[in-house]
Amino acid sequence: MQKRQDKKTRLQAIRLIVSSQALESQEDLQVELDKAGFPCTQTTLSRDLKQLRISKVRGRNGHSVYALPREGMFSPVMTREEMNKSCWRIDFSGNIMVVHTPPGHASMVAYDIDNAHHPYFLGTVAGDDTVLVVLKEELERDEARTAIAEIVSRLSEK
Repeated sequence: MQKRQDKKTRLQAIRLIVSSQALESQEDLQVELDKAGFPCTQTTLSRDLKQLRISKVRGRNGHSVYALPREGMFSPVMTREEMNKSCWRIDFSGNIMVVHTPPGHASMVAYDIDNAHHPYFLGTVAGDDTVLVVLKEELERDEARTAIAEIVSRLSEK
């Protein structure tokens, strides 16, 4: 259990460092983590950055720096585990199904829906964390919900 808690604390430290400093390399981030009492290998850091969905963006000075996803550099970001628990859901409005996903997942979900060529779904429009699915006229919501769960397995767990 201690190892899991250490990882969670290290992830929080990474979020804090990335949100408060303009770091251009993993080596810079590793130095800051070490100063904060969280020494780790480059491989571990790389995995943590991927899990936190931290990526490089063009900074104000024109250099690439690490940034938290979507909310910007100064906002905390949920871990993948936190997002997977709360973000996946479906709502309806008329013949439109709204599929809510974690940030960054909508285009992949829309791609899967479009490529399933299911007769219930006429097309999709994807944002960052939302997919609008145009449904065939007069389709029952329960039928649509069942069909989408076959395509997007994460929705069947709700």
